[in-house]
Amino acid sequence: MNKSTLTFLILIAAMLVAIHLLRTEVRHLRQERDRHAANAEALLSDIERMKIDSCTTVTTIQTLQLSANEYQKHRAADAALIEKLGIRIKDLEAAARHDVTIEGGIDAEVRDSSLVRDSILVAVQTVKMDTPHLKIDGVIEAHRLKGSIYLPVQLRQFLWIEYKHRFLWWRWKVKAVRQSISSDNPYVNIEYSEFIKLKK
Repeated sequence: MNKSTLTFLILIAAMLVAIHLLRTEVRHLRQERDRHAANAEALLSDIERMKIDSCTTVTTIQTLQLSANEYQKHRAADAALIEKLGIRIKDLEAAARHDVTIEGGIDAEVRDSSLVRDSILVAVQTVKMDTPHLKIDGVIEAHRLKGSIYLPVQLRQFLWIEYKHRFLWWRWKVKAVRQSISSDNPYVNIEYSEFIKLKK
């Protein structure tokens, strides 16, 4: 082997290594581009709300995909809370947040009753409401209502994948990961929800 052939082989080997490195970088850049496009679509899409029956409501949103560094940068308060819990951000798979409001009318009967205070019988009014979704028990005394309210709420969270392409039973290329949250209490409104999947 002469010197020019050896130089040519070294040059070809260097070019093959460079091509491999560039292809790897292009693949990484395409994945980042797709992730940013999915995040932009998730942030710009509206929350879908459905009412299944008289009690059950469902809210559906898309998920965000962030790296651990992006999560610490954009969700600093959540990251601080997670670290206080003793969880490393690098070990975190996903984080979710749901803002829930409770709104509903009260239709309770006010009854006259009496209490014994310091061995003295005191006349008061009581309020009691007992439904499957709302329980109120209170006493009206001296123009004040004191009591307790109990709202049992069960939130269910479902994660599902929306595919770009479908043919018969084959599905490929993930378009978005969506999250659906359902509430079984008609007094509960899911105002906001987010699901962030951390990229490893």
